[in-house]
Amino acid sequence: MSVAGFLPAGVLLFAGSAILLRLLDRAATSGQIRMIAAAIVRSHEKGTMWLLKRGVLRFPGAHLVTSLRSWIAGELIILGTVILLITVKPSLPAAFFLLVSGGLTGAIAVFLSFREEARKQMNALRTALPVASFLMSLMMEAGMGSAASLQEVVLALPRGPLSSELEDIARSRIIGISRADAIERSRSRVPLDDFRTFLNLVQQGERLGIALSQGLRELSSRMMESQGHRAETIAQKAAVKLLFPLAIFIFPSVFLVILSPVILNLLEMMGR
Repeated sequence: MSVAGFLPAGVLLFAGSAILLRLLDRAATSGQIRMIAAAIVRSHEKGTMWLLKRGVLRFPGAHLVTSLRSWIAGELIILGTVILLITVKPSLPAAFFLLVSGGLTGAIAVFLSFREEARKQMNALRTALPVASFLMSLMMEAGMGSAASLQEVVLALPRGPLSSELEDIARSRIIGISRADAIERSRSRVPLDDFRTFLNLVQQGERLGIALSQGLRELSSRMMESQGHRAETIAQKAAVKLLFPLAIFIFPSVFLVILSPVILNLLEMMGR
């Protein structure tokens, strides 16, 4: 095709690109993109709450999952199934089978992703809890009350599941919820014994008006010791887990490099 034949297609492509960029710029300046993104986030949050209320997500830490990454895997699988149906255009029974299998695979992917994300959130909360307990004991020893100490701990901790839970407890009175109800809700959301013990100490300090710094310090020391034992257990398991890739991938390569001259000499001698 000559250059003159490409000119109409180039003009149409340029005009379409200019119109698309103009529409995207107008949507960005008017805030429509942010509104659409917020609507997508709200819809996913409602879906998560629906699954939690129906008891589908019963594993520990499911209430701590706030990220949308848990939905991405399943939605990508379903989207890929739809694209495959549009591209291949199979028969009606095959299309029904693909839709059902894609939907089930996407649902399983969402469930497994939620469980893995919940496990990570529980580990993050367990890791940050000794630091929070120690900081609160220091602030109570300095003369601060339990409510003020809890607020300072929330500000000192990095963003994560523990800081979110403690922030909800610290802001409970502002939104019209009693401190006891907020602690009870957090206790039901996080099935962790050390966290429940921490909440019990906070609740006793709130109810009795006494400083429980010694109890919080002992709790922090015990949790630190437990984390050390847990780290040692994980390190011991790592040696066993490394045995399989070593035996399958590394050892054969090492043997091949070391024994290759001997094998080549044997082949040469046998050829003679």
